[in-house]
Amino acid sequence: MGEQTPSMGGLHQPPEKIESLLSMVRENLGMDVAFVSEFAGDQLVFRALEGDAGSFGWRVGEGFPLDESYCKRVLDGRLPNVVPDARSEDLTKDLWVTSEANIGSYVAVPVVLADGRPYGTLCCVSHKADPGLRKRDLGLMEGVARELSRQIKREGLR
Repeated sequence: MGEQTPSMGGLHQPPEKIESLLSMVRENLGMDVAFVSEFAGDQLVFRALEGDAGSFGWRVGEGFPLDESYCKRVLDGRLPNVVPDARSEDLTKDLWVTSEANIGSYVAVPVVLADGRPYGTLCCVSHKADPGLRKRDLGLMEGVARELSRQIKREGLR
C-alpha cells in the first residue's frame, strides 16, 4: 500500500497482518477494494485500504461525514450488510456516496473492540453490481472483523 497513515497509532502504514487480512477478504469476495474504517467523531476515516481505492477517490487517513456513509447506516440497521446492486437498491441508489464513488456492490460488518465499543467497519466494495453476493459472505467478513479487532488491540492502534 505504501500510503501514509499517521493517524493509526503513529504508524506510517497499516501493519502487514491487517493488509494481509484485507487482501484475503477482497480477493475471496472478488471485490475492487477492502477497507477498515474508523468512526472518528462525526467522520468515517479510512484507516487501511487494499485494492483499487484510488478509483473510488479514497485515501488512507481521509474520509467523509459519517452520516453520509453506508457504514453508519449498516450499524444503525438502516441498510443491510450486503448490497449486491447499490444503483438499483432503493436504500442506496440516491445516496451521495453511491454516485460520488461509483459504488455498484457493497458488503460491511462492524469492527468491535474487546470492550464492546464500535471501532468502525470492515467493508468490501466494487464498482460493478454483483448479484452473487449473499448473506453467506458475511461469515467470512465477520471472522476477519474479529481478527482485525484483535490486531488493532495488539498493535495499539486504538
